[in-house]
Amino acid sequence: MNIYTNRTVLESLGLPIFENVKTLAEATRLSEKLIYYLSKKDAPNRYTEYYIPKRDGSKRKICEPCYSLRILQRWVLENILYKVKVSQYSIGFKRGSKGSPLVQSAEKHRKNLYILKMDLKDFYPSISSDRVFRQFSQLGYNVYAANMLTNICALHGCLPQGAVTSAYLANLICARMDYRIAGYCNKRNIAYSRYADDLTFSSDNRDEVRNIYGMIKKIVTDEGFTVNEKKTHFLTPKNHKEILGITVNDEMIKAPKDMKRMVRSMIHYSVVSGDYSNNNKIRGYISYISSIEKTYPEKVKKYMKKFNFDMVNTDPALVDAFNANKLFNDLPDMRVRSIYDFVDAKDAGDAKSYKDCCEYYRDQFVSEYKKKH
Repeated sequence: MNIYTNRTVLESLGLPIFENVKTLAEATRLSEKLIYYLSKKDAPNRYTEYYIPKRDGSKRKICEPCYSLRILQRWVLENILYKVKVSQYSIGFKRGSKGSPLVQSAEKHRKNLYILKMDLKDFYPSISSDRVFRQFSQLGYNVYAANMLTNICALHGCLPQGAVTSAYLANLICARMDYRIAGYCNKRNIAYSRYADDLTFSSDNRDEVRNIYGMIKKIVTDEGFTVNEKKTHFLTPKNHKEILGITVNDEMIKAPKDMKRMVRSMIHYSVVSGDYSNNNKIRGYISYISSIEKTYPEKVKKYMKKFNFDMVNTDPALVDAFNANKLFNDLPDMRVRSIYDFVDAKDAGDAKSYKDCCEYYRDQFVSEYKKKH
């Protein structure tokens, strides 16, 4: 604990020097009154709290900082935290990192035959305010400054999930754990990486990977965390291997099939219904999948071009909607077609029956899609 500011350490790291509310306000160019309020322990109305569902049916608590606190946390992240390096075994949440961190993690393990996946239970709540305080003290800040920074970044005695600073702070605090685990694994030729609370180990030696569990659990417990037994999985070449949602099989990495099916379903619904309100959401999924599979956008374009030869072309309103809401600018325009472009019918009644049948199944799809979504 530093009673006085350690200027030597702060200057060597290139960190801003401040000792109280006044000097922090000067550094951030925010008012002293606002700094005082935002750095007050558990001051009201700083966060909006809500819950989102987890895969197992339980709920995850999210604490979203208010606008002014988010600005201040961003300043702390950019001017203090990012200037301190995390361990090389920690993947994600780094400034200037290129490519998807999920892909980076999958790449590290994709060539190995055996994979052990472990999860840390209640990761952010396990990181107490005291540990956050010690982290800032170690950087050279005095008691008052470290306490202000802790109050800015922590809530109810721990790191809140949703705060701008939580992920990087957690990586800094987990650095010692990463080095201890890596030191143990490196001696056994086992690859190790951590993405937040997800720990991944891999090797071509089956027994080595299986036998490390006990020691890893001991290190994790010693560092103040708890292993989530329900999410511990040992994967062999016979299993469907998935790391952080990315499929890793035959030394190749791919996006989840369920996600790609969902994107196709969303696109199909948009085209046959004329409802393109989910376009931004679809683009987000395409962008994410493209970070894993570089050729995915071309596959989507190829799929969408097939609608140029679909019965949907017989509806001018749907054709206009398609042309006005293209997911890709280089997609060719859809043009209105006649029913006779799709069916060779001498009898107009036969052509109408075919069109009615197609529209019936189209309406059935739209109805079922709306029920599910």
